[in-house]
Amino acid sequence: MALHKILLLVPVCLLASGCVATQQDMLQMQSQMDDLNTSLTNMQKNQAELAVKMEDLSRNLNASSESMKDISGNMNRLTMRLDEIDNSMNKRVNAIGKTIRKQQEEVETSLLPAKLYNDAYNAFLNNNFDGAANGFKSYLARFPGGEMSEGAYFYLGESLYFKERWQEAALAYANVLEKFPKSERVPASRLKYAMALLKLPEDKKDEALSYLRSVVKDFPKSQEAKTAKDYISRLKPAKAPAKKGK
Repeated sequence: MALHKILLLVPVCLLASGCVATQQDMLQMQSQMDDLNTSLTNMQKNQAELAVKMEDLSRNLNASSESMKDISGNMNRLTMRLDEIDNSMNKRVNAIGKTIRKQQEEVETSLLPAKLYNDAYNAFLNNNFDGAANGFKSYLARFPGGEMSEGAYFYLGESLYFKERWQEAALAYANVLEKFPKSERVPASRLKYAMALLKLPEDKKDEALSYLRSVVKDFPKSQEAKTAKDYISRLKPAKAPAKKGK
């Protein structure tokens, strides 16, 4: 009887111990489930925060992209503006350069007649009569009505006279007389014209005498008049001796 009771108690005890073990497992599993839920919740929270950050980052990137577009647009506009300024400056520089070159040309043009004349005159003073003649011819060819053309014709005649080019010298003096009849060089030009005529191979004595006499008549107190008188006296034929009566 006692053994029978003991045997009956064994399954009950085993069952009781099994129940205790199962409850512990359940509690442990429940704790693990709670931990897992907590982890999942944290993960979901982190994921949500990450999603928010991703959205913020995306917005920032979009904003940055727009900013970059704006910057790019501004840079393009700035580049275009700089190109316009560069083109404008180039045009202004070119215009200024043209103005300066024009002014230089005008200055050179205004100075050129005087330079040509002075160079020729200096050559004349240095007895470089060929250089002087070429210089005066160059001046007269380029500036026939120039302010110094009167002197150029006269000193051209002088240069040619000293080179014994009588015909050309006479023509130069004749130009002074024709183009500048009121010039102070008229007395000298008449005298030298007459002197050049007397050097020609053909007989120009009568014409030469006519000019020599005009110098004496029109400019009696001039040095040229004295020289003209000397020439006239030498050119006059000697008086034939008077015939003696028988």
